[in-house]
Amino acid sequence: MNKRGVYLIFLAVLLLGCFFQYLRMDGFLHLGALRNFAAVERAKQQPWAEADAIARDRYLIFYDPEDVASMFARHNVERLLAQQKKDYESHPLREAVEIPQETRGVIFATGRVGVAASLSAALSYASAGGTVLFTQRLEAADDTAPLTDEARGALGLTAISGAADTLGVRFPTNFLVGVQGKTFDNGIYETQANAVTLAPDAVVDMESAAGVPLLWHHTYGAGEVIAYNGAERDDKTNRGVLAAMLAHCGEDAVYPVVGVKLFFIDDFPAPTPEGDFSKIYEETGLSTADFYRENWWPWMQENARRFDLKYTGLIIETYNDQVKGPFRPLGGRAARDNVIVYGRELLKMGGELGLHGYNHQSLAPAGYGQGDLEYVPWKSQADMTAAMQELARYVSELYPGYAFRTYVPPSNILSPEGYAAVREAFPDVRIFASLYDGLSPESYYQEYARKPDGTYAIPRVSAGYAPDGPTQWAVYSLVNELGVFSHFVHPDEMFYEESRDKTWAQLQQGMEAFLGDVDAACPWLTPVTASESLPYFDDYFALDYRVKRTPAYLELHAWNHAGEVRFLVRSSRVLDHAEGCTAEPVAESVYLVRMTGEAARLYWRTEEDA
Repeated sequence: MNKRGVYLIFLAVLLLGCFFQYLRMDGFLHLGALRNFAAVERAKQQPWAEADAIARDRYLIFYDPEDVASMFARHNVERLLAQQKKDYESHPLREAVEIPQETRGVIFATGRVGVAASLSAALSYASAGGTVLFTQRLEAADDTAPLTDEARGALGLTAISGAADTLGVRFPTNFLVGVQGKTFDNGIYETQANAVTLAPDAVVDMESAAGVPLLWHHTYGAGEVIAYNGAERDDKTNRGVLAAMLAHCGEDAVYPVVGVKLFFIDDFPAPTPEGDFSKIYEETGLSTADFYRENWWPWMQENARRFDLKYTGLIIETYNDQVKGPFRPLGGRAARDNVIVYGRELLKMGGELGLHGYNHQSLAPAGYGQGDLEYVPWKSQADMTAAMQELARYVSELYPGYAFRTYVPPSNILSPEGYAAVREAFPDVRIFASLYDGLSPESYYQEYARKPDGTYAIPRVSAGYAPDGPTQWAVYSLVNELGVFSHFVHPDEMFYEESRDKTWAQLQQGMEAFLGDVDAACPWLTPVTASESLPYFDDYFALDYRVKRTPAYLELHAWNHAGEVRFLVRSSRVLDHAEGCTAEPVAESVYLVRMTGEAARLYWRTEEDA
């Protein structure tokens, strides 16, 4: 071999050595550094003088100060109206109040309407074109003040008797957006309802599995009376019913929604379990690692394409149970490479990377119920901070330059000390996403909110590959309240004890049926990652608006928003065209309005246009 050939071989070996050394030192991770700045604050518009001439929609609420259930119902109504940026006045039920005809709705947050001093005035208001809501089961046996014939007629009642437990719920109409024709079986919706017989012209919008009317509306003169025949529920999943009742107050009802669809994957990317899981191996013939790579992940990617989803993955560094420093970094190249590869693939498909923890030990001291989950309590906030700082070191090596915006607490448990530890180790985190509602006393439950410290609470509502009936009902309730879908899964749920009676194929079928149902019922929700949702939530929280209604058009004025804001408009009239916005039908007599400017109009079709 001549000298030139020797030099070429030497050069090739040198270049290969440099390549592998560069690869070993993760040099390629620093090429094309990742960014995640969707959550940056943006300037807000300011209100203008013309909007001051338009009054907010205004409601009157009557409640019983001597009844706990009525006070709770009053609180829920007030909370929802404030959330929707509407005005209200609340009065004790024995107070006589003048009801202006321009009032958008009159709400009785009590079942003792027979003693309401303003009942007759409210019914006169309804007869003249207003809307009256009864949000509590009527106390028909109140001998001190029974329902008058006038009230029975307005309610569309021909007979009413004592209450009994009812189970299940179904929706014959589209009173709630996206649920017409759906049935949620017996174990899902439980309340106490009166046995009632309704007039032929009363329309049942919601009934129990046995056919007991739970909600109906009845035309009364030029207006309408709407009655909920149930006890006030202390869970959040009844808020959608209340939101729908408010959305039926008068013609051309308007309320803002966020309009987004979120999907979280907890424990992903994370170290992949080694070996075989008998249930999966028997069904697929694959080891756990191969199952993730060849089956689960391709299926999840296909679901994202098929059902229009954007994933937010939550990283775990290690599954050790260490809660005292110094904290060991993850060992083994294979586990680390899996986190890199899966994370890069997630980002490539438009997803986002968030944080789940250094390990899966919930950031909380003793007393948070971790013992039931076989977790180890932390001794101090300093240890929690040190563990999260190790995670910060780890993810900064794997994804240099990437700003992590989202944190999901392991098993949805988070103490104030844990919250502070996350904030200290990850100052870029803006989103804490735990649970919206549930029954576990140790869980960290949240309301959707923008907090004073600059962070956002964006909880998850539903979970699992084959969500049960209560979970599905919670989904549609929140869609009607806020216009938000927020779901999460774990890669290893098929290994859980709760999944012991289901095959992987059945879990796949359950997920596909659930996502297909949501996609068909709510195609107007925009798929976003967690940080991509922040501009939508931020505008929703900051938004102010006014509505002007005329026979020819509905005019919307909106300010204090930086991007696109959304409204649901419920009207029996037919849209002809829109100016300054887009308007699309999402259900019968329901339109989604999107606007970015200060003013928009929906023009209604007239008889001359027909």
